[in-house]
Amino acid sequence: MISSIFAVLRNIPALEGVEDSVLREISSKGKNMKYKKGDFVFKQDEPGDLFYVIKSGKVDVIREFQDGTEESIVVLYDDNFFGEMALLSDNPRNASIKCLDDCELIAFNKIDFYGLFKQ
Repeated sequence: MISSIFAVLRNIPALEGVEDSVLREISSKGKNMKYKKGDFVFKQDEPGDLFYVIKSGKVDVIREFQDGTEESIVVLYDDNFFGEMALLSDNPRNASIKCLDDCELIAFNKIDFYGLFKQ
């Protein structure tokens, strides 16, 4: 399983310069999580404690406004990532993430996330 997580991390353009040995170490800390189509991974304004990489499936990034309306900001798919903004700022989530397909995600907690981007 570590090798498949490593392969996903290796294919993320933002991690292009990270050494393989560092990615393998981080890969061992990722947790596979599965969600069904229509599930929310998290909702706007919830605390941010995990960073996610999409191993398979598609998610919709949705911004909710005070008047109750919603706007789809972007659709993310395999090898994309999300959840980093709340971890970097310690602010609540600034958008909701809804699964458009059955999804397999790899989750990293805050400590692992910081370790990943300090390398």
